[in-house]
Amino acid sequence: MDRQAHDPASPEAWPERRPVTVVGASDDRGAGGPVSRLLERMRHGAFQGRQLGQAFATWTRMIDRGHMISLGLAGSLASAGLWPLITWLIRRGYVDVLVSTSANATEDLLEHRGARLYQVDPERVDDVELRRRGYYRFYDHVVSAADYDAMEDFTGGFFKHLGASWPAPTISGLAFMRELGRWLEGQRLHESLAATCARHGVPLFVPAAPDGPLSEGYRAAATARPVVDFFADYDLLVEIMQRFMPPGPGTAAIFLGGGVPKDFIQIAATSVSTLRGTGAASPHLAAIQITTDNAVYGGLGGASVASECFSWGKESPDGDNVMVFADVTITLPLLCQGLLEHYGAAHVRPAREAIAAVGMVTARDVDRVLSALEEFARLPGAALGYAMPWAEGVRPG
Repeated sequence: MDRQAHDPASPEAWPERRPVTVVGASDDRGAGGPVSRLLERMRHGAFQGRQLGQAFATWTRMIDRGHMISLGLAGSLASAGLWPLITWLIRRGYVDVLVSTSANATEDLLEHRGARLYQVDPERVDDVELRRRGYYRFYDHVVSAADYDAMEDFTGGFFKHLGASWPAPTISGLAFMRELGRWLEGQRLHESLAATCARHGVPLFVPAAPDGPLSEGYRAAATARPVVDFFADYDLLVEIMQRFMPPGPGTAAIFLGGGVPKDFIQIAATSVSTLRGTGAASPHLAAIQITTDNAVYGGLGGASVASECFSWGKESPDGDNVMVFADVTITLPLLCQGLLEHYGAAHVRPAREAIAAVGMVTARDVDRVLSALEEFARLPGAALGYAMPWAEGVRPG
């Protein structure tokens, strides 16, 4: 191995970390073989190869059956170059609701703003030297600290824009991310994750938004309004889920990793069950999780969607539930390539528009009710102890 290529004193020699995309049938490198057929064969194999094949078959059934598909996006997969695959899934309608970490919802802006990420050897790189040279490390790839810090400061422009344009003192987290996407469109960052979600009517929830670059943007903007109401997001997600859970067409969930995105999607199912008041579970009818977490340490990231989650009523014991214990950077490109080959280059899921219409209508209702609540609070005699005046048909239940 060439030590020069991984010498932190010679960053110009590092290989560039390039984004991952699906390979079209007309690719001039002759790539794009029958991955979908390979995944079908793997389904009849063993171990995690078998699980990956089953995950592919399950994902196609989710698409064909018209389930509302929620995707939980954990970790920092954007810095690893997987953001083109997520936006590709959104454009084709293979994801209807996205719940993401703050990192995944913002760090794709690095490359959209012209920053380059480079590969390094994680076993031989000197982190003290990286710090001295001005680089941040994500395990086996690095980015200029100046580029990363500039991206954080860039988001401060959105907070200033929102503070000047949003009419109410509060905003739901969903509307916050939607407005971020629209602002990014205005900045000509059309392919960013938030902009893609906003353009295609896909609700983007970031329950732990302060845990990432947006916090520094908030600090840099020095504006405290509007206040983001993340609890309104949970009401919104539950309302969307309730409209699709049986007797509707059903909901499905795909988890890339675990963490907060997984739990946010999962506990919505238990809340729907509670609100319906029948005692019966209202589970997702299908679920896929791809993770390297181990359940024996008690973490939710490894809690199986094919067993443990049944006890909570989050998944259906009769549903398609698949656990794949593997690295997302290996499995997701294969699955997306398989979906491209299975459905063809021009395919867009027919159910996408109808599902998106429900989500966006609900989002507008929540924003409207939040604004009404602010007006209510300013009326004579209004008190914090009053019940929240949710509009009929907006609050679940």
